[in-house]
Amino acid sequence: MPFADLAGLAADQWGLVTTAQAEAAGCSRKAIGRFAQAGLLERLAQGIYRLTGAPPDPLEDLRAAWLALDPGRSAGDRLRDELPELVSHRSAAALYELGDLAADRHEFTVSGRRQSRRIDIRFHRATLQPSDWTIVQGLPCATIPRTIADLAAVHTDGGHLAGAVRDALTVRHVDVDELARTISPYAARYGARRHDGEALLVRLLKESGLPLAIQQTVDLVTSAHRAPARRTA
Repeated sequence: MPFADLAGLAADQWGLVTTAQAEAAGCSRKAIGRFAQAGLLERLAQGIYRLTGAPPDPLEDLRAAWLALDPGRSAGDRLRDELPELVSHRSAAALYELGDLAADRHEFTVSGRRQSRRIDIRFHRATLQPSDWTIVQGLPCATIPRTIADLAAVHTDGGHLAGAVRDALTVRHVDVDELARTISPYAARYGARRHDGEALLVRLLKESGLPLAIQQTVDLVTSAHRAPARRTA
């Protein structure tokens, strides 16, 4: 297999290619080794290579970890799945730039049982819906409301969760009502009334500590929370 053909495979997935993809396209492991020795490929992880000279990408390790979850299929094919493996939890928060949570492991949510020998990968198992994910920088990722709820579900400390909520509302402009609904199951865990997502939002926004912009958002949410329901005829 000519190197140009291998480069074509990698071009559609951030300059990365898996050994399984290369073999399926007719490139032997020996040929991959020769390309690597010639300086045309750089090994990133077990079975994952990048084209030498590909543009720097701060998400490269995350992309490589996601490709390794199903190395025999192309990124394009997997993104057409109804429910692909999703970047989630702290990894999703980092992808959206929410708060300042350390993403020291690559976290993915999957619908079935999965295991990995890699200590830098963590799986979460959940029943997912198509509305739970979107594509962010070419990767399938849990939506922001789902990400905030996932962080609450795994007992993320209140300060870090507050920072993520702050950025979700003020930087990413997530709908307040949608976010309140999504986090309502975890309200009591963080000191708000049970199933009161609006009260939890108010508490977290106050804790986040961003001066004017956050205070305006707190006032808005508080007003909506305290407004009496209108009676209908």
